[in-house]
Amino acid sequence: VRLGGTVFAVTWGRGVGLYQGYMPDQPIKFSHKIHAGENQIDCQYCHSGVTKSKSAWIPSANVCMNCHKYINKGPNYGETEIAKIYDAVGWDPETQSYTGKPKPIEWVRIHNNPDHAYFNHAQHVVVGNQECQTCHGPIQEMEVVYQYSNLGMGWCIDCHRQEKVKVLGHDNKEGLTVEDMGGLDCARCHY
Repeated sequence: VRLGGTVFAVTWGRGVGLYQGYMPDQPIKFSHKIHAGENQIDCQYCHSGVTKSKSAWIPSANVCMNCHKYINKGPNYGETEIAKIYDAVGWDPETQSYTGKPKPIEWVRIHNNPDHAYFNHAQHVVVGNQECQTCHGPIQEMEVVYQYSNLGMGWCIDCHRQEKVKVLGHDNKEGLTVEDMGGLDCARCHY
C-alpha cells in the first residue's frame, strides 16, 4: 500500500503546474487563425518582447489599433469584438478620435511556468533560433489559443537533449546539442 501511495504521489506531483490544453475565456475573442494564419502577420509584430525580453509581452491595444483604426468589422465576430478594443483605448469610431477614457483589457495568461523556473524568450528565439510553433504549436491555426505543449521539465530536457546548437559561423558537424553546451545545468533554469 505504501509503494502504491508513493507512486500515486510522485505521478500526481509531476503534473502539478502543468496545464496542457488550458484554454481560458478571454475578455476579447481574438483569432490567431485569422491574424497569424490567413493574414500572415508575424508573431513578433504583436509580441515584440520575444526578441529582447524574458517575456514575449501581451501587446498593447494600441498595437491592435494600427490596423483596427481602419478595420472595424471582422469575419467571425463582426463589430462586437473590435468594439471592445475601441473601448479599451478610448476610441470613438464615429468621430475618429480618442475620448481620453481608456479601459484596461484583463487578459488571462495561458502559458505559465512555475515561479521557481526561469525561461527567457529572447534566448530561445534570438540565440536558439526557435520558431514560436516549437513550444506554442500551430498557433497560426488556432481560433482560440490553448497551451499546446505541457512545458514541464521533462519536456524541456528532451528538447535540450535533441536540439542541435546553431552557432553563427560554425557548421556544428559534431552535432553538439544544447545539453552538450551546458543546457541541462540545473541553475540555468532553477533559482
